[in-house]
Amino acid sequence: MPSNRTGGLVARGLATVGLVAILGGCAHRVLSPELHPAGEVPVTPVDLHVLKVHMESGELYVLDSWHVDDEGDRLEGHGVLYAIGREELSRGPVSIDMREVALFETNRPETVREGGSGLLAFMTTVTGAVSVYCLANPKSCFGSCPTFYVEGGDPDHPAAEGFSASFARALESRDVDALPGARIASGRVVLTMRNEALETHAIRRVRLLVAPRAPGARVLAGVEGLFYPAWPAAPARACRAPEGDCLGAIAAPGGAERYSTADPRDLATREAVEVDFAPARGQLGLALSARQTLLSTHLFYRTLGYFGSRAGEHLATLERGGPPRAARATGMARLLGGIAAEVAEAGGEWRPIGTFQEAGPIASDVQVLPFEGRGHGPLRVRLRMAKGLWRLDHVGLVSLGDPVEPRAVLPRAVERGLRPDHRALDLLRREDAHLVTVPGDAYRLVFEVPEGEVELFLESEGYYYEWMREEWLAEEDAAMASLVLSNPAEALRRMAGPFKRHEPEMERAFWASRYRR
Repeated sequence: MPSNRTGGLVARGLATVGLVAILGGCAHRVLSPELHPAGEVPVTPVDLHVLKVHMESGELYVLDSWHVDDEGDRLEGHGVLYAIGREELSRGPVSIDMREVALFETNRPETVREGGSGLLAFMTTVTGAVSVYCLANPKSCFGSCPTFYVEGGDPDHPAAEGFSASFARALESRDVDALPGARIASGRVVLTMRNEALETHAIRRVRLLVAPRAPGARVLAGVEGLFYPAWPAAPARACRAPEGDCLGAIAAPGGAERYSTADPRDLATREAVEVDFAPARGQLGLALSARQTLLSTHLFYRTLGYFGSRAGEHLATLERGGPPRAARATGMARLLGGIAAEVAEAGGEWRPIGTFQEAGPIASDVQVLPFEGRGHGPLRVRLRMAKGLWRLDHVGLVSLGDPVEPRAVLPRAVERGLRPDHRALDLLRREDAHLVTVPGDAYRLVFEVPEGEVELFLESEGYYYEWMREEWLAEEDAAMASLVLSNPAEALRRMAGPFKRHEPEMERAFWASRYRR
């Protein structure tokens, strides 16, 4: 992003702020938190109330007046110094060595209008009546990053969701999702990208990956980033789960889903599903279609509640700490894990073939795990996963060809409100900028794709910030917040009971609380 001495931004955010207007009008008045790099001291305009100076040591200065000395080496001013634990250390004149500053944070009043303003609020506390479902069960509010709908497809169910695990700038990532329902009409594919949650999205890239497809084949994305031509090899013969027969739920995509409920004592408790296939030989692949339940969403929202009024500060520390700190912040997700797959033939031993990973509860994704079939008897597949975390849509066996290279296609046009949006198009076609969206934003993306035998995938890249709910702040618990970071296994045991109380009604409340203008 562009920067200048008077406050150019590398990112925006870092404080819990109040939403003054009730969400849902044409404009929302907020305090806009902005993050400035250490070398860029913000000026002191009349609407800039305080300057927060985050130090490399973790200490925090809150200044009500400030200026840089003539040499440019020290920040002079007046304010309060807080320790790492945020107890007050001193109050009065300060002189800060600029070399020890990690970043600056400011807050200024700003209006967020329909159509987007470029504002990226790091954390906004929603205090208005946003949804009857969110008020009744705020841990079940709809959320999980940008949702994508295929024009001509089901308008009520997204075809894909983007970068659901990237809940901070430090976690920005690339996500690839299969689009089996997308169709090319008159050389075009049209997607609608929506922000349907109480979130701020920063979208760096949205493009189609177009892979050549042989007659009678599909192309499936592998977990290692490769794309494989795939032909049906053998249907599933049997499916066994703790609840009994599950063949009807996993035999064909797009139908019923196989899922379970979480363990009431430990959310990391594992379960296994076994699927039998006829003997097969050669280069094979296990094709899995699945999405997460709302377990991970609930844990994320509850963790934000534990941090409460300090959630913005925690995320600021995460951003400052980079990947090592980000890894610590995602400890519970790593313990829950993905769907680990093993295969065995006849009476042979189980051997691992890979792990299906897909964050988000909104849309199922399809991935293939390649392995070599030895043809030594009936093929058995065992899937291990956290109990109550996954909804299995399909488990299939395919024969794989050599990997193919898809072609990347950028949007040809972007429309908003039936009008061209040249600014949004420019941002999505660049590598060094983000399109920022707020709840209710929707963009129609037009791609030019030659007709023919091709498979389509959606590649999205970016990150998002969740908006706090007023109800979450009442659950602030410093001990549990610390436990989530220091001992995620114990945190998952303690959080099992609260999740089980909400589990039965979460799915209905989640889908009913989508935010649209």
